[in-house]
Amino acid sequence: MSYADLSLAQWNDLSDGAAGRLAQDIAARHELTVAGLGDTAYAGRSHRTALFDRGGMRFALVPGGRPTLGYDAARFRPAAHQAADYVDSAADYVDSAAEFGLPSLTEYVDAMTSPVRDVDMPAMLVAVDAFDPCEVPLAPDDPRVRELVASVGNRFGGVRTFRSGDGLTVEFDRTTGQVVRARAIREVSYDEAMAGLGSLGVRTTTPDEWEWACGAGATTLFRWGDDCPGDGYPYDHRTGPHRQENLWGLAIGQDPYRHEATTERTVVCGGDGGGATCGGSGFFLGWLTLATAYRDEDFGRWVASDDGYADEILTRPVIELG
Repeated sequence: MSYADLSLAQWNDLSDGAAGRLAQDIAARHELTVAGLGDTAYAGRSHRTALFDRGGMRFALVPGGRPTLGYDAARFRPAAHQAADYVDSAADYVDSAAEFGLPSLTEYVDAMTSPVRDVDMPAMLVAVDAFDPCEVPLAPDDPRVRELVASVGNRFGGVRTFRSGDGLTVEFDRTTGQVVRARAIREVSYDEAMAGLGSLGVRTTTPDEWEWACGAGATTLFRWGDDCPGDGYPYDHRTGPHRQENLWGLAIGQDPYRHEATTERTVVCGGDGGGATCGGSGFFLGWLTLATAYRDEDFGRWVASDDGYADEILTRPVIELG
């Protein structure tokens, strides 16, 4: 059996010893090292997670099968605060929802999520963190890094981030004098970003793969359930299920500003570029952008157009299993 045929049920049915041997074989075939194998829990569900490293990039095993993706908004039973917040958001734009025919909350959720469908999904290795092909990692002793660190002086201590006007970002700890991370940003097109991934032996996710990777089979609006906080936007909450790694072990769909590109240029996942938040929409609409099946078709077309712009192109690298 090709490892691409490994289903979720088959993976979870393996003994710990068999799962360990399978992980080691996957690592050997794909020039990886096994970084961890163990049980994880998220939002009331548990799963055996396998993690791998390649060149400093960490991947998690995402089993395959024939999952149901998308969201059926007819099943959505909003909490009282979600329904009230939607009404308040609508009032900010129109004086009378009845007069202007504003859609109901259910209709709006349905319009902003992908349709329910069953798909054949191969098992794959998915990057734990989003990756920006526009980023160029820099060594701590790179002259550009040393110059920026020196310019900071002794203004304050603790780990801080500094940015230069020419796209250089340095995170360093003034207490220890250690550079934590340094990178330069270069402007690239979507096609150049995809080619850059290819040069690393990976590709980005398809929209279906992104949904499966994010939701891990959850049938709720969000990967953790149908509810969301009613007292702020996602970035206002530094802790919570949206900040935790999901059932597969992925840090995904955590920040509406950090939307991710897919193999379909007009389809972005995991956010809306911060449009709902920055535009002052209600808290529920801000959280909705983190729904597993969220789709802002207008935003996707704009990002792919000549008018679209971005200072980063986040992707979710995938290693195909053979």
